[in-house]
Amino acid sequence: MKNKVLAIITIIFGLLAAIGPKTIFPVCKAGEMKMRCFYTARWELVVGVAAVITGILLLIISKEIIRAVLSGVQIILGVFIVLIPTAIVGVCGSPMMHCVTVTRPALIVIGTLHILVSSTALIVSLRESSGKRIGLKVA
Repeated sequence: MKNKVLAIITIIFGLLAAIGPKTIFPVCKAGEMKMRCFYTARWELVVGVAAVITGILLLIISKEIIRAVLSGVQIILGVFIVLIPTAIVGVCGSPMMHCVTVTRPALIVIGTLHILVSSTALIVSLRESSGKRIGLKVA
């Protein structure tokens, strides 16, 4: 049950990372010249969709060792959610732009929470798989 709840939470964070930069906490409008935040939104869409797909797989798959691997993938995706607006692509240079004041902090929070939830899912999966392997029931 814990695994399913954690998987649903990672799906929600993946959806927020995917559609947030275009809708909820939008980046700057693209004019004739596309700014870095435009590309940040595109890459967040890719990473967010990957997080949603991985989260759906976490809901479907019951083998704990595979769930642990998928949780590890989710941790990496959470790191990318944070790194895209901060280090890999970035956002606009002006500190007054919407993408700097709203989008980047929102993605940092979403990515950090995604990492925490995915780490918890990894620990739960590893505990359950080790308990089954040696015949112990882990509470």
